[in-house]
Amino acid sequence: MSKKPTAPAAVRAYLAEIGKVGGKSKSPAKLAAIAKNAKKGGWPKGRPRKPLKDSPAAVPGNGILPR
Repeated sequence: MSKKPTAPAAVRAYLAEIGKVGGKSKSPAKLAAIAKNAKKGGWPKGRPRKPLKDSPAAVPGNGILPR
């Protein structure tokens, strides 16, 4: 079994840093959507989300409706 080639540590650190910066960007539209969702209360805590319709949990008769 051959090992996958990995980037040098300096390259990985650089890519991790620019990934963090990119993930923090917020456009005015995103900020408005966040504020609108926050007014509604967001997702209720302690309540599981419904699985996607392709999920194995979404089988007929289990009481979970697919999206």
